[in-house]
Parts: sequence; structure tokens; C-alpha cells
Amino acid sequence: MQIFNTKVGWKEEFIPQQPGFVRAYVCGPTVYDYCHIGHARTYINFDVLKRYMMASGLEFLHVQNFTDVDDKITARAVEAGLAPLALADRFIEEYFRDMDALNVKRATVYAKASDYIPKIVGITEDLLKKEAAYRSGNTVFFDVGRAGGFGELVKDIEGSVKDRLEKGTKRGPFDFVLWRQGGENEQAWESPLGRGRPGWHTECVAMAITNLGETLDIHWGGMDLIYPHHECEAAIAKALTGKTFVRYWLHNNFVLMTGKKMSKSTGRLVYIRDVLKRHSPEALRLFLLSKNYREQIEYSEERLAGAERSLESIMGGARAAMDWGRGPEMSDCVKEYSGMFFNALDDDLETGQTLALLERLSWEMTGGSKGKDFTGAAKIYDAAESILGIRLGR
Repeated sequence: MQIFNTKVGWKEEFIPQQPGFVRAYVCGPTVYDYCHIGHARTYINFDVLKRYMMASGLEFLHVQNFTDVDDKITARAVEAGLAPLALADRFIEEYFRDMDALNVKRATVYAKASDYIPKIVGITEDLLKKEAAYRSGNTVFFDVGRAGGFGELVKDIEGSVKDRLEKGTKRGPFDFVLWRQGGENEQAWESPLGRGRPGWHTECVAMAITNLGETLDIHWGGMDLIYPHHECEAAIAKALTGKTFVRYWLHNNFVLMTGKKMSKSTGRLVYIRDVLKRHSPEALRLFLLSKNYREQIEYSEERLAGAERSLESIMGGARAAMDWGRGPEMSDCVKEYSGMFFNALDDDLETGQTLALLERLSWEMTGGSKGKDFTGAAKIYDAAESILGIRLGR
């Protein structure tokens, strides 16, 4: 299978470091609100990758985090009259409700940042000892220059990220927080570093290496995480262990609304639960898989309605395929379709192509082509259900 590795900027053959076994980490949501369909795109596309690799015979250790320590959680908790972690737990429950509705397989391990405070403190202390970090007032910063600089994912760092620099009294402009003093009403912990809380990037390194070891096969997240989050993670891990942190970095593109990125921070969003009041989970899943995960996709009600029609067509084909039986044999026509289906998945998860093939096959089977032999076609629809995760109601 060829996958696009952000680290090198092109497609590479995926070869796990341990034959037959994949270690994968997915950046989860910051849990202060319901999930929107931009989140759904991240977790559905990773779900297809996971399903396909498992169907190919690979074992899969999948770790996903929840960021439950954050300024936005604290602010929302104050508004709601709740403790920050109680508010975070409420939205973690809502996350599972949404993902279960969308048929997203559960991770092997779900890690909450608040459960890893001792590990985060230990990492920060180690970086101080290695002189890859320093204290400035009540804050511990990572020293990017002393640690060797950035460059894991973003090559022209100065030209691309000036507007996203962390503020504070720092040695270098790109230095970032590992541990900061906890303010009033904020969730904070007593530690040898002082009473405080961790920086975002430190959290994910701690959760990843604790559960997956010092080198991960796959790290998946949205493209907005390339910098600062993933670049900073990579810098921390390299300074900490001296080893390759991630072998394959994968990033999905955005869901757009009228040409602009959907996100909680901008307020331009559509909650999953609201979409599911108007459309089936299968149609939403099909819509979010209708383009390759690295392409932008534009949300609209018209496109969701189109996904419902595509789903109806594919479901009709799935029913027609049952009339040809589910035996081991495949006709030449079906073998050709099957080959194209799996070749598309092997080419960096081209789910849009697989769905187009399913629609074309369904059209042929329900009257578009006369006299063709579709023996064994049910196997292709079986694969669509098990790998694409779209329930066809047969």
C-alpha cells in the first residue's frame, strides 16, 4: 500500500517497523464542545485506513487521545458551573455517541491528558536536564534552537508560521511551553515544576510513547495540526529519545463551508448530531469519503442530498448482487471491478474512486448493462461494508 507521508512530501510504500503489527496514534478532540463534521472526516478516514490494514492481515494498536486540559475547557466550565474535568468528561461521552452513530471503530486505548500528568512532568524534567528546555519565570519552555531546530514537517518555518508563535519571555521566537503555572479557576497540579499544567504538545508525546513506544508507525491528524502541534511533538520526542518519533505522518484536509475551513475556533461549523437529524449516518460517511482524504471537501445540504442518492444507488446494487449468490467464484467482469476497488485503496486510500466504482457497478447490475455475468459481486459490497464502513442494509 502506498500512503502519502507528510514528512517526505510524497507517497511511500507502507512497511510497519514490526512485521504484521501497526502502532498508530490519532490526535483526538479538545473536549469542550460537540464534534462537528470536520472531526468526523478525520476519524472516518482514519477508520477506513485501519479497517483496510486489518482486512489485509495486520494487527493494529490504535491509541487516540482526548485533550481535557485546555484554556477553552476552563472557560466553558466556568460558564456551565462545572469543574473543568467534569465538563471534559461530558463531551467525551458525546464524542462516543457521535462516532458510534457513524460506525467508527473504537481505538484500542483512549488516553486523557489529565491521566498522564506524572509522565508529562517526568518528560519536562528530563528535557531540563538535557538542556533542551529552560525556565522563564513560572513557565518551562522548550528550547527549539538548542534542540536542533524544526524541520520534521515544515521546512520553511520562518516563512510560514510567524502568526502562530506562542507568547512569553523566551530565548527564541519559536520556543514553546512545556509546563505553565495554573491560573485562578484553571485545572492545575502540584509538581516538582511548581503548581501548574502541561503544554498541549507535551501531552501528546507523553500519551503516545507511554502506550506505543518511542517510535510510532503512523501519526494521523488534520492538516491544521502540522504546525505547531505535530512539529513541536516531533521536536520534543527527538530531544527526549534521540530516535525517530513517527515513521509515517498522515494529515487529512479540511471540510469547507462556503470556501472557508470548518472549525470550532471560528464558529463556522455544523455539528454531527445536527446533520444526523436530517441525513442518515451512512450518507454522511459516504459524503466524507467521496474525495481523497488529502483533498478539501465543501459541505452543503445539496451535497448531502446527493450522497443520499448515491447511497440509495449503491444499496440497490448490493441487493441485486445477492441474487447472484455469495459463492467463491467471480466472473471476469466482477474480478475487474474487484481489482480496481482494491487498487484504489492501495493508492493512498482513494475512497472517492472506490465509491465511484460501486455506483457504476450498481448501475450496471440494476439494468444499466444487459447480459453480463455478475457472479461474486456480493463480495465487493461485503468489502464496501467492512472496509469503507458503510452499512448497506442487506
